[in-house]
Amino acid sequence: MKIYKSINEYNESKSSVVTIGTFDGIHKGHQKIFNKVINASKQSNLSSVVLTFFPHPRIILNKYNDIKMIDTLDEKIEHLEKIGIDHLIIHPFDKKFSLLSADQFIKEYLIEKLKLKHIIIGYDHRFGKGREASVLRS
Repeated sequence: MKIYKSINEYNESKSSVVTIGTFDGIHKGHQKIFNKVINASKQSNLSSVVLTFFPHPRIILNKYNDIKMIDTLDEKIEHLEKIGIDHLIIHPFDKKFSLLSADQFIKEYLIEKLKLKHIIIGYDHRFGKGREASVLRS
């Protein structure tokens, strides 16, 4: 598994199946998402990509400094490597990044940088400024 400290470091030419989230604990729901990403990537000959953030967005947006993570970052990395994810991106979450609109995030990061072909996210995942989007629009 290749690990990147920013979306900007990612420069793979192959298109991808992506999941996005903080994944603060690798529970059964997250495992199901990761398995779907891996299976979809293998079926379509695409790269499997997990995009996560550090620090936790709530620390930046809500000033919660005492967020309890179920798994450490190292445990998360170890688990994702063990199950066969191709690429892990740990993108720095800061105020500037939080101001990206969903459309900007989709176009500039998911489509242009990650060459997204499929996205698999949890039922309650939201992204973009103010958590404005929950699914991709074509």
